[in-house]
Amino acid sequence: MSQETRPVITGDALMESLQARINTRLIGIDGLPVSGKSTLADRLIESFGAELIYFDDFVLPQEQWPDPIGPGFPFPYMRHEAFFEAVETLARSGACQYQLYDWGKGALGPWKEVPLGERPIVVEGVSALAERLAPFYDLKIWVDSDAATTLQASLERGVGDWEQQWRELFIPSVERYIQTKPADRADTIVAGRGA
Repeated sequence: MSQETRPVITGDALMESLQARINTRLIGIDGLPVSGKSTLADRLIESFGAELIYFDDFVLPQEQWPDPIGPGFPFPYMRHEAFFEAVETLARSGACQYQLYDWGKGALGPWKEVPLGERPIVVEGVSALAERLAPFYDLKIWVDSDAATTLQASLERGVGDWEQQWRELFIPSVERYIQTKPADRADTIVAGRGA
């Protein structure tokens, strides 16, 4: 069923429906940048004690970016293979381990271990519903937002010295990912920023 034919629900409605879904262990949350994915993930932490795997923890240190670099999917500025493998390993074996990106140092930092237990695990980020990962989730959520204002909202949130990368690399790469129709793989569409 395509995104256009499904109802868009509120975050509150989603939280209510999850109360009845006791076997929801692995949840994927995807959407455009600044759509409200992290806000929704934070609510799941508060309400259900969820553990999170953030896609932003898989940044590739800038000195390792390909040269020249251009827009693409998988994103050339992310450790996409490590992200995919972490989610796949978690779903298949019940635990995963991956190296975090240290935003303060701009380098790879400590390792994190995530066990799949009683608490739900939320995988949050642009590409969480990539074709390769979608089959592993118990619940797939797309956070709908106003695509036309994504770049402006990103710049207003603050991008430091990376404005040029947002304009010429990050947003064009996200547009390539959107061509794979991730919203169509979602079970639920939740209203996000501007939706």
